[in-house]
Parts: sequence; C-alpha cells; structure tokens
Amino acid sequence: PGEWTDDTSMAICIAEVTATGTVDLEAIGDRFLAWQRSGPADIGISTAAVLRRAATGADLARVAAAYFADHPKGAAGNGALMRTAPVALAHLGDDEAMAAAAREMAEVTHADPLAGDSCVLWCVAIDRAVRERRLDGVRDGLALLPEARRDRWRVAIDEAETGPPERFAPNGFTVTALQAAHATIHHTAVPSDRPGVHLQLALDAAVRIGDDTDTVAAIAGALLGARWGASAVPFRWRRLLHGWPGLDAGQLVRLAVLAGRRGRPDHDGWPVVARQRGEGVPPYVAMLPGDEHVLLGNLASLDEVAGGVGAIVSLCRVGAEQVSSEVEHHEVWLADTADRDANPNLELVLDDTVDAIRTLRAEGRRVFLHCAAGRSRAPTVAAAYLAAVEDVPATRALERVVDAIPVHDAHNEAFRDLLERR
Repeated sequence: PGEWTDDTSMAICIAEVTATGTVDLEAIGDRFLAWQRSGPADIGISTAAVLRRAATGADLARVAAAYFADHPKGAAGNGALMRTAPVALAHLGDDEAMAAAAREMAEVTHADPLAGDSCVLWCVAIDRAVRERRLDGVRDGLALLPEARRDRWRVAIDEAETGPPERFAPNGFTVTALQAAHATIHHTAVPSDRPGVHLQLALDAAVRIGDDTDTVAAIAGALLGARWGASAVPFRWRRLLHGWPGLDAGQLVRLAVLAGRRGRPDHDGWPVVARQRGEGVPPYVAMLPGDEHVLLGNLASLDEVAGGVGAIVSLCRVGAEQVSSEVEHHEVWLADTADRDANPNLELVLDDTVDAIRTLRAEGRRVFLHCAAGRSRAPTVAAAYLAAVEDVPATRALERVVDAIPVHDAHNEAFRDLLERR
C-alpha cells in the first residue's frame, strides 16, 4: 500500500534531472532505462517497446519514431502525459519553452503527435494552476498546438466538461486519459469552507472512473497538486507513499521545489542543505500538559531528542540529513506568517496535523513536535491537539501550552484567530 507505480517513477526520472536546473533529454532517457532495467511491476505497452529496443537515452527518440512508423495507431498511449508535470515545473512562466520541452519529452517514448499535444495542454494547465491558481488553464494551451489539431482538442475538452467522468473509460488513449482527468476535476465541487479538500475529492473521483486508475489519478493529481499545493495532501496518504528509487513523500517535495526553482535552493540552502539552521534561540524541550508523550521544542533541540522518540513532526524546514531515517519523520508545510497566501490551506493543515499526532499517539509512539524557534507554530498545533483530545476551547489549551514552554510569540494573528474560531 502506498507504493507508487510507473507514472510517478517516470516523473521522478524527469524531476531528478530538472531539479539540477537542466532539461537534458539524454540524461532523462538514461534514467528511464535504469528504471526499466530495475524490473518495475508495471510498464506501459509503448513505453516498454521503446525502452527495450534502446541501448542508451540518446537512442530513445529515434526508436520511438520507428515504433510509431510501425504502429501508427498504437503509439498515442497515456504514458507520456502521466509523467509530464516536472516539465511544467521547470518552465513556469514561459509557455513557448514549456510547450517545446513537453513535446520533446513526450517524443522520447511516444512519437504520435497526439501524445505531445496532450503534454503541452496539461503542462500549460499546471502552469496556470501554480501561477494563477486556476484549474481551467488547459484551454490556454490550445493556442500552442498546431492549428490543424486545435478543433479536435477543443471538442475533447468540451466533452470532458459535459461529462460525466465515468464516460471516459477505457482511458489508455492519451486523449481519453486527459478527458478523464479534466472531467473529474471539473465536475468535483470545490468545498467553500476548505477548498484544498478538493484535491482529495477529485482524486477519489478519478480512481472511481476505473480502467487505468493509477494513470488517470496521476494526471489529475499533477494539476490538483499544482493548484492546491503539497499542504493539501493528507497525512494518511503522505505517510504511506514510497517507491522507486527509494524515495518518500518528503523527498518528492524536495524534487518538486528544486524543479520549480530551476535547480536553485533558497538563501538558506533549502531543500538540499544537509542541516537547516535554527533561529538563534536556545534549545528547549517541554512536555505537553495532559500528554507526557508529546514533547514540544525547536530545531535546536532536534538532535537532543531524536533518539528518544518514536516520531518527529516538523512544522518548519529541516535539512535533508537532519533527521535519521530510523525515526519516522513527517514534515508539515506551515509558514510562520499572518499572510494567508503563504498558508492557503491553514485550517486543513492544522486539522490534518492534529489527526497525525493522534494517530501516532494511538500507535503508542512518543512524538516530538517542533518548529524553528518553538514559539509560534509548535504551540499553536499543540494547543489544537490538546483541545481535540480533552474537548476544551483551543484558546484555553494554548494558555496551558504557553505556561509549559519558555518562549512564545503571540503575534501571529492568523494562528490566534484560527484557534479562537475552534
């Protein structure tokens, strides 16, 4: 359970390269071959045929073209579309370059122009979701297609929006796969109170279409993740995720961030720096009032407690090598700011993190909950957890938490307002 399939594995091959700041098709092709030679449990028909005939990544596009010449009606599978998201991340804000790269990446294994078209459309949709926070950007990509095929795709998009999603099965064909993904997103209502839950609801709907379920969900998930963000992916899913070549959910986030930043870490070196610096505050560890098996602290105290707990919940950026792989570690995307744009899923993240701590505690684990300084995010989440387990007002729980720790910053209005509403 939770092991990703060929969709994510092939996307990782692309992301590993784009995370270095380049889009080297030969290098990506070599990673495709390394994955194929690892003996994956599943691989698409066209993809398998091309990869088995190529010796190196440099051979792939030529082999794919020859395969298409021999199979003119069998080379437009969804195998290029399912992995295209990292191409979009590497070209955000540059439609022309993104469209060219999307088509070239498709042609590494799928030479049918329809496969390339679908990747262009979906990359543009992902770009609009990231930069403009909308889910209808697929239509923007029509202008980047050859004029002779625009009407066909316009009709296909219209059909998807007419629905219902269940009509788009089977969906191994790249056109139908795009329609299935777009239909589920378009026809799944966005909750007014917690919009980010749309990601979960639409992915569930995508799977329920049937047929090539993992691929339709991967395609839909790329766009949904672009719109709602990593913070909309629930703990119970992130916790299970793993797969080739030995990565987990946190490492997928790091690859995505680097791809979107053209391979450049931020001014602190995140997400590649081995150890993230604290905020110059003294280390502290405090027991949560009401649950002695939940410890609160900051980044400076992480080394001190890491060996004595069963799980670590980080509410801040942590270095890539700062937590031992022997300890269960969960990273939560939560910014210490009152700017709601920085925390678009604030209520969802708070509830999900509380549920994560409750799950870990129910398993008998001792939990260390921390943020960078341990004075704002950690007390807020701790108060929400305490309020949930003791059924008391969150603001009263916060007072108890504050009394138990040496530092507290009460100036984050967004956090305080959220606790007051609970």
